[in-house]
Amino acid sequence: MKLRPRLTIFTVFLVVVVVGSTSVAITLSFRYLLRQEMSSNQTSFFNNFLEACEDAIYLGDDFSIQGYSESLEKSVPGLTYAVFVDHSRAGIRLGGLESLERFKRSVPECPPVVGERPPRDPYMKDVTNDSERWRYYCREISLTNIKGEKAVGTVFLGFNVDILESELAKINNQMWVIIMWSILIVLAVGLALAFLMARRLTKPIQHLADGAKAIGEGHLDTQIPIESADELGFLAQEFNWMANKLKELDRLKDDFVSSVSHELRSPLSAIAGYVELLRSKPLEEIAPEKRNKALSIISESTARLAHFIGDILDLAKLKSGHMDIRQQPLDLRDLSEDVMTLFQPIFEKNQINWTLDFTEDIPIISGDDDKIRQVLTNLVSNSLKFTPSGGTIGIRARNRSEFIQVSVFDSGMGVPQEALETVFERFRQVPDSQVLGKGQKGTGLGLAIAKGIVEAHGGRIWMESEMGKGTTVHLVLPNRPAPVFDQKNFDQGFEKGKRN
Repeated sequence: MKLRPRLTIFTVFLVVVVVGSTSVAITLSFRYLLRQEMSSNQTSFFNNFLEACEDAIYLGDDFSIQGYSESLEKSVPGLTYAVFVDHSRAGIRLGGLESLERFKRSVPECPPVVGERPPRDPYMKDVTNDSERWRYYCREISLTNIKGEKAVGTVFLGFNVDILESELAKINNQMWVIIMWSILIVLAVGLALAFLMARRLTKPIQHLADGAKAIGEGHLDTQIPIESADELGFLAQEFNWMANKLKELDRLKDDFVSSVSHELRSPLSAIAGYVELLRSKPLEEIAPEKRNKALSIISESTARLAHFIGDILDLAKLKSGHMDIRQQPLDLRDLSEDVMTLFQPIFEKNQINWTLDFTEDIPIISGDDDKIRQVLTNLVSNSLKFTPSGGTIGIRARNRSEFIQVSVFDSGMGVPQEALETVFERFRQVPDSQVLGKGQKGTGLGLAIAKGIVEAHGGRIWMESEMGKGTTVHLVLPNRPAPVFDQKNFDQGFEKGKRN
């Protein structure tokens, strides 16, 4: 079963449970309150009749008792009788005609009053007679009338319980009808809302499923519509971001394959061509200058291939965290001079000025000489590609107390601001760099490797640039003292190794 019908059924089930339990609770509570109200009303009717009897006895007005009894017979549902028995006048019964007749058939009894003062609440008793259920209230009264004569009697008020229960049943039935209609309306509305809610919840999920299927089929341009600002909307937004990243990675993959193909094809073609030349005839028959040129090109192409493969291996080591960093004394000044000296013939050929700017407080720190040399060589090589004749390339170093900041700067074409945060990613190249730069096309691995090496030293690297004015790449390395060789510890360790 799909998610939408399951959500709909679950929501409807919850609505039914909530409405059903609420209806039962309301019904039981309402019935209890009705019974409480009925009992309270009966007590109230009895007290009113009791007061009327006391007033009538005091005034000696028997007809007022009869009139009040008849009014109760007409106005109170389920009332059986309302009678006053005057014990001081040989048990004369006063009340309405119907009340006296019913009272005669039932003849209820009222317990005598214990003590001087009668109880505040009336006596109440339920009885069954001739398959009918009755409830009556009674209380004995004693007072002196207006003539000074003492009057004693008992007030009785009886109800037919079956009639009262019938009235309660009618009210309950009416309430159940109202509740059933309410349940049907709530269920209908709940079903509609459940369907709409399930549709609203499952529609974005269906979009995500369709989008994932489309991306799986290679349609990387797929985008999910964002229809809400809740968690599902955030999920759709993240999906779109993922699709854009996959599309970008796919493009980078194509660029990398193209770069790799070029990096491999060019030197291999050169090697194959000159090897074929050397094999075409005996070596002594080939002019020495041609033979030397062929061997030189074969050597350069082999070195180019080795460098490219080394970059790929370094990147793989950095990604897996297996790059070995040998901590040894590192003189950044001497290292920078060696790197700039390496490029000096190219600087002179392209008429580029170079400079070193080191303060006197640059110490010898701990680091991997070969790896930092690789970083600086890569950065200077990049600057050389994009710096025109007459420009300047340099290395600057400053002591920042806890770290040493080394900056490779140039006066080249610059890097767009939107590319500064991504130039250190794998296979990433600056837009139009292939057109505006000099030299061979790169693979987009150099800066990624440089970033990995610097971070493996516990440092950080970033780029600043302004179009048309130049670029500066800053790298900071921890200002840790270089390891000191301890001859005593070495000798002890050596002797221990011999014993083992």
